[in-house]
Amino acid sequence: AVAYSKLAFEMAYLKIYFPLEFFSVLLNYDSKNAYLQDIKNKGIKLLGPDINHAERGFISDKGIIYVGFGKIKGLNRKVIDEIVEERNSHGLFSGLTDFLQRMAGSDIGESDIIQLTYAGSLDHFGYNRQELKTNAASLITAMEFGGSLLSETKISAIGEMSLLDRLAHEKEVLGFTISGHPIDSLRKEIVKKGYTQINDLKADQIVKMAVMIDSIRTTRD
Repeated sequence: AVAYSKLAFEMAYLKIYFPLEFFSVLLNYDSKNAYLQDIKNKGIKLLGPDINHAERGFISDKGIIYVGFGKIKGLNRKVIDEIVEERNSHGLFSGLTDFLQRMAGSDIGESDIIQLTYAGSLDHFGYNRQELKTNAASLITAMEFGGSLLSETKISAIGEMSLLDRLAHEKEVLGFTISGHPIDSLRKEIVKKGYTQINDLKADQIVKMAVMIDSIRTTRD
């Protein structure tokens, strides 16, 4: 009991005085929505696995917590190591062409480009996610043929995917949304109608709430 009390005190101390480091370590073991909400409530900025900042796991840097590449479902583990090692050895990626040229000869494939796109990792390069997804196959083909073809490859301009689609893909590959919430567009209406937020729930209280149904499971008695 004494050891548990000491551990609880130490964790509380770290959470109060070193929140960035505390949550970065905690999220590497368990990225529950409750912890993500706690980060938001404390005003800590949480960003996706940016191609020029993210590491294998969650990290904190200059007041920001970055989701790790390892959180991206379906991303080749070897590709993660290759991205991090290339960036650490030769500097930040200056653009999409630079990224692909430097990753030539690696294990990166079309599916990895798509998963990185869905996670928002390639947003830094200035193309929208629909453009990157649609052109993923041609980009990998150009990369396989060498730098000269890559420099001539043009990204077809396409309208961005809807907010709901973007968030759905984030949830699919990360397990949570990073750039917003599906009901953000309704937030003013929710406040106006006085709906209760889940964090404000109290015992034995009848409330009205706005919810999003994630899935439905039918069971038999």
